[in-house]
Amino acid sequence: MVDQLADAAYYQLGKELLAATLLATVCIVIHGLGLAFITKLIRPSDDPNRVTHLPPVSIHGILITIMLVLTLFVIHGVEIWLFALFYLFVDALPDLSSALYFSIISYSTVGYNDALIDPMWRNVGALESISGVIMLGWSTAYFVRILGHIDYKRVRFGRRRSRSVDET
Repeated sequence: MVDQLADAAYYQLGKELLAATLLATVCIVIHGLGLAFITKLIRPSDDPNRVTHLPPVSIHGILITIMLVLTLFVIHGVEIWLFALFYLFVDALPDLSSALYFSIISYSTVGYNDALIDPMWRNVGALESISGVIMLGWSTAYFVRILGHIDYKRVRFGRRRSRSVDET
């Protein structure tokens, strides 16, 4: 009897890990494709006047930054909805509102009282947090890199004069 219980526990854990791995993999694909789309949108390779030549404080530069942030927000939203719909599919949470809230809180690593989620699927929520940290970090690195390229071009081509410590 004890062996059967242990086998059932390992089987459930395997299901959780498999589900979390598949969900994280889909998130990685969504994220990668989303970032590739943004890159293509703001820096087409055949455009000689790419966004990297914009001053960051211009109407066009501000609009590009806003578009970048909104698109990143949508990408993360899709990933959060993916986990929320999974929780509904396996009846881990009672309704869409609870599933979405739990997913947002888990993805953003804020944390949540996981007493509402079915204990059989708690590990997926924990692994969603790991996925969320990685996806948010990836987005942050991407965002800083894109904005850094805009500013770097200005410095590199002498369009901005920075004052040294000696000049002050």
